[in-house]
Amino acid sequence: MKKNIIFYNRIGFITLFNREIHRFMKVPVQTVLAPLISNILYMLIFGVMLQTREVGIDGISYLNFLVPGLATMGAIFAAFQNPAFSIISQKFQNTIQDLNSYPISITEKIFAFVCGGMFRGVLVGTLTYVATIFFVGYEVVHPLFFVLSLTATSFVFASVGLIAGLVLDNFEKMNFMLAIIITPLTYLGGVFFEVSKLPGFLSSIIYINPIFPLVNVCRYAYIGVCEGNIYLHVLFTIALVVSSFLVAAYIFKKGIGIKTV
Repeated sequence: MKKNIIFYNRIGFITLFNREIHRFMKVPVQTVLAPLISNILYMLIFGVMLQTREVGIDGISYLNFLVPGLATMGAIFAAFQNPAFSIISQKFQNTIQDLNSYPISITEKIFAFVCGGMFRGVLVGTLTYVATIFFVGYEVVHPLFFVLSLTATSFVFASVGLIAGLVLDNFEKMNFMLAIIITPLTYLGGVFFEVSKLPGFLSSIIYINPIFPLVNVCRYAYIGVCEGNIYLHVLFTIALVVSSFLVAAYIFKKGIGIKTV
């Protein structure tokens, strides 16, 4: 078969994509319900307890400010975990080398894993928004842009999750990356507060934190305003989408974590 062709086996691609979806949907309590409940608890703790807290954006309540941040955070964690857990599980079961025998192109394999993670991220992010309707109502300033922002964020971190799954060789390292790198960057990315209010050198983190523009784009879509220049954030988001996927594709095509197992 001509495996240098980008797409030549749609049925194979759909089959692998469906497998990635069915894999996490078999345990919805762990993969969907648990992060959703966590986000609702964040809403109750931070939102209800601090609902009178002033936000540096005129006319915006803290609850409205918080919702897009929680939706983005849910999408980030869910999208990252799906491909990372899938690949490392195959390494643990010693079946990772079977990827080389799948009758689909390398690009189709990559897209199947990334799109599976993206689907889970968008699902968790959307359900988070739905769960917050009871607290803040259903109004979204730019609904389509809101969905696109969650999709872009999920695509980026599904690609990062695929990279992590290929490069790392066990769940401990994956959880370490999630807890020590991604989680702090998410918390400092403007999910719970305005980044401009961070004290001292922490305020400069926005210039090196790739999660900040993702949160800001989602927040703009939800309430119509955000910190900084929305056009720059959109451009940076597009750059993250392209670069993260290209890096994941390069590592996958090189066989890192697959051929060496």
